[in-house]
Amino acid sequence: MPNFFSKPCCPLAALLASFVILHSSFAVAESRWAENLAFWSWGDLRTLDTQIHDHEQRLSRLAEPLMINSNLRIGLKTGYTTEEDVRWFELTLKQPTTADRIALIPPLAKAANAVVAGYGFPVRFKLEVFDEQDQPRIVLDQTAADFPNPGCSPIIATFEPQKVKRARFTATEPWSVDGPEILAMAEMLLLSGDSNLALEATVSSSSSRNAPRAWTRLNLTDMITPLGLPVEPQGTGTNGFHSAVSEKADEEKTLTLTLPDIVPLDEIRLVPVRRKDVPLWFDYGFPVTYKIEAATKDDFSDAVLVHEVTDRFAPTPGTNLVCILAHGVRAKHLRITTQHLWYRKSDHVFALAEFQAFSGGRNVALNGKFSASDVLTGAEASQWSLAALNDGLTEGGKLIPLAEWFNQLDTRRKLEAQRDELVTRRTALIERSKHQLVIGSVGGTGFITVLSVFLLWRQQRQRRRDAQRLHDKLARDLHDEIGSNLGSITLICSIANQPDATLDSLKTDITEIERVAAETADSMRDMVDLISTRRSEAEADWLDVLHRLTERLLRGVTLDCALPAAPLALEPDIETRRELYLLCKEVLHNIAKHAQATQVRFHLTPTATGLRIEIRDNGIGFDLKAPSSGHGLSNLRERATMMRATLNIESQPGTTITLDVPSSPRWRKPVT
Repeated sequence: MPNFFSKPCCPLAALLASFVILHSSFAVAESRWAENLAFWSWGDLRTLDTQIHDHEQRLSRLAEPLMINSNLRIGLKTGYTTEEDVRWFELTLKQPTTADRIALIPPLAKAANAVVAGYGFPVRFKLEVFDEQDQPRIVLDQTAADFPNPGCSPIIATFEPQKVKRARFTATEPWSVDGPEILAMAEMLLLSGDSNLALEATVSSSSSRNAPRAWTRLNLTDMITPLGLPVEPQGTGTNGFHSAVSEKADEEKTLTLTLPDIVPLDEIRLVPVRRKDVPLWFDYGFPVTYKIEAATKDDFSDAVLVHEVTDRFAPTPGTNLVCILAHGVRAKHLRITTQHLWYRKSDHVFALAEFQAFSGGRNVALNGKFSASDVLTGAEASQWSLAALNDGLTEGGKLIPLAEWFNQLDTRRKLEAQRDELVTRRTALIERSKHQLVIGSVGGTGFITVLSVFLLWRQQRQRRRDAQRLHDKLARDLHDEIGSNLGSITLICSIANQPDATLDSLKTDITEIERVAAETADSMRDMVDLISTRRSEAEADWLDVLHRLTERLLRGVTLDCALPAAPLALEPDIETRRELYLLCKEVLHNIAKHAQATQVRFHLTPTATGLRIEIRDNGIGFDLKAPSSGHGLSNLRERATMMRATLNIESQPGTTITLDVPSSPRWRKPVT
């Protein structure tokens, strides 16, 4: 194909080159006028728009994954050794049991450069089940073609019901995106209807990367995933049960379920409370240690211990179901007794969203009645009740069976892939229409050529102005940051040079000089990386700069930092990156200096219109209406205005800052 965009050698080439320059300058505006003028594509565009809208409507009615690691436990990961030819893990049941479905849930975990959804999920794999005679049957075969990384969406393998003794997952081509080859999985469920047979299965694997709490074999069957609770979207829900507030952690509290009849129990499920008003309270009120007893008599004189947690340092479940096998124990009464309560702020509480008890695949707790040793009173009591423990609702929506939940999540994954394909086709159609418009306009009048030259001249002049303005801003930033630090070093040196200086004071001054110099070096490196236009695989990009900044300023704080793992569809221009960096730096500096926070969430996610930055902490907060002695808030609002971004600040205690940054014509697609 000839290169129409090389150095102009004729009026036609010059005209085409002018249009290419205009295209790069006004990409967003062109998309609109291309849609309006490309009348021959209207039918196809409307069809694609209708299909995309239909997919969005169907997605809005499906369960949505939470996509948060609300627990310290992540899953199972094989070792980093290169000696493994094949990486695998398997579940072995205590005895062969009829099953009809397997659900695989990939983890959300930190890779070398960022948090990755679908971390460690293999490119090619197979899934087998073994019957009573240990004969294998492949129920999912993805060994002949690459499997797109599913993120954290579950992969479902459905098969004809059969007796299963064990199930094995084998990676024939493992994951190796930014490090050594590994195999990782958050959870593996072997389902019979809505019952998870894997809860007490033995886990084995080709190797294991044992890291305390985070990565162990036991984590493969603990029901801890980044998906959250099995709920489907709905407008309202209920909180659940809340005990009276206690000053002591070891105060004993009880919650009792009385069933209409004595029944054999298969499983007990506890549903933690998710308090959305405090983002880091994933399992609000869930007891640290407790026991569950079953009895047929009212006085529990024949009580049987069904389950007990005694390790005070074991992580609570986060936003996940707690599933406990009851092994057919006969019961009319079930009682939870707390031994160590959940610490709130300066007191202790016991809370639960839902209490389920299954017999023969049916939740018999729906017809039971609850009683408790005490309940919450006062202003908040209206939001909690014992009746909410078996209404089938949580604050996030209606609880649904596990099988239905996994089906909805699997359908969502497929619909999202189809929608993304439709969006890609629509984008390609518009690009083709723009190209046709450019070619069709070649026969236009000389006025278009003159107009193109004029717009090019004006654009170049504007670029020079923008470059000069950016140069002045960078010079001012460097002067303010480095000049201030160098001034501090000069002042410290002058003090150290006083006649009354001692050896101890000199050591203190040298330590302070070292700290200020290190801060100056970090700022210089950040600024250079931020504005650099030359990249290599070994160099950090602007997202790495933000990641370094958060880890540097928030040492000693539990940090949930999530930045995009894949390249952005559009990369911000240098000036926008600079404003984002300075805004984030000011917010994080204020958290480190004033908030007294122990946990901070820093998320940067691409949106349909640009980028969103969310920074949350659990600190003491501040009064937004109170007069401020500094310029922190005004600086943040001024930077947001310069980016034409929407800034939202909430403080309760605990502060949430959300910044929605719209893309501009200056943003560019990343160079691959």
